[in-house]
Amino acid sequence: MEKVKVLLWDLGGVLIPFSHGRLWRNFLRMLPIGVSIGLLFKRAELQQKLFRPLDDFEKGLCSFDDLKDAVEKELGISLDRERFRTAWNDIFGKTGETAAFARKLHEKYPCFVLSNTNVEHLEYVKNKAPELLFMDGFIPSYEVHALKPEKEFYERALEIVGEKAENCLLIDDRLENVEGARAVGIQAVLYRGLSKLKEGLNGKI
Repeated sequence: MEKVKVLLWDLGGVLIPFSHGRLWRNFLRMLPIGVSIGLLFKRAELQQKLFRPLDDFEKGLCSFDDLKDAVEKELGISLDRERFRTAWNDIFGKTGETAAFARKLHEKYPCFVLSNTNVEHLEYVKNKAPELLFMDGFIPSYEVHALKPEKEFYERALEIVGEKAENCLLIDDRLENVEGARAVGIQAVLYRGLSKLKEGLNGKI
């Protein structure tokens, strides 16, 4: 096994908790009551219809206003921009022990965030959780125009980090992302809480 020289951290679900359910509740609360009731049990259906603009927003291929326009068109209503932005961003909790553990490891290893995220969410997290700004860099999907577990995402991330794949280790809470990283030669650990993470890192760092 190659020596680990750089740690790559997933953001949401690893360093900071977040909730898609909270986003859905925020969204329903901001809609007119008739529209909200009509959508109450159609979350999956709406997500499917908005898959392309949501995917494009995460890849940095469209703007926040483009996403808002797509939602308005699908629902046939007009949304207040700032209320929609608040509903979109207010889905993150407080950082905890894992973020503190990452900061401790940063004393020995360069650390980068690798995240499927959009510009709105990343800027919101940086403001909400400045304790994460010790990271040597943030590599979001919207800047590399690709999503984990796509090969292109990891290849671009390695170019930015400037280290060989085998000397990097990814910590991510989604199995497909871990497998995608391993497919390009990056070492990876599936995150299932801090205690399991420490077990998974044993012998690697």
